[in-house]
Amino acid sequence: MPTARSARSDADARDREEGSPGSGHHQVAPKRPTEQREQASVQRYLDRFAEAMTSGDMRTMAKLWGVPAFVIGRTEARVVQSESEVEQFFKGSKDMYNERGITGTRAEIQHLDWVGKDLVVATVRWPYLNERDEELGEESSSYTLLRGEDGSYKLRSILMRGAHGIASDAACADGTDDE
Repeated sequence: MPTARSARSDADARDREEGSPGSGHHQVAPKRPTEQREQASVQRYLDRFAEAMTSGDMRTMAKLWGVPAFVIGRTEARVVQSESEVEQFFKGSKDMYNERGITGTRAEIQHLDWVGKDLVVATVRWPYLNERDEELGEESSSYTLLRGEDGSYKLRSILMRGAHGIASDAACADGTDDE
């Protein structure tokens, strides 16, 4: 005589066949960052960097760096040993840009090269913007960022790639000559 079947016995049989746990259990997928989430986290860091630079907030700028750090461009190479050296490095850059009509910028990520899960090289274009948000020129750099245990990034090296446009009559604040 056939045995009576119920929805519960069908589910139990299916669980046994599939090797899944019983009712009420589910597997939690490990939280793995998506490409979009990773790019967004780098963008947030670069937005803070841009805000600190354009507002002249050197204290925040210094906090975004991990020291020692390395800066290299066509006309300079230097090791930055302390947060006070970071502040010194960027001191006056806001005024220098403002003198040329540059009042703002934004970070435009061109490429992210993930060296490891917490180490990324970000190539970034920085358009020179005037008070009407019009582009006057640009510069670009590659930033090596290391993510700490708290999830925040610290800048460990900058490769300055140069500037184009309005800055062609003067050297950039980052030590590169304009092309």
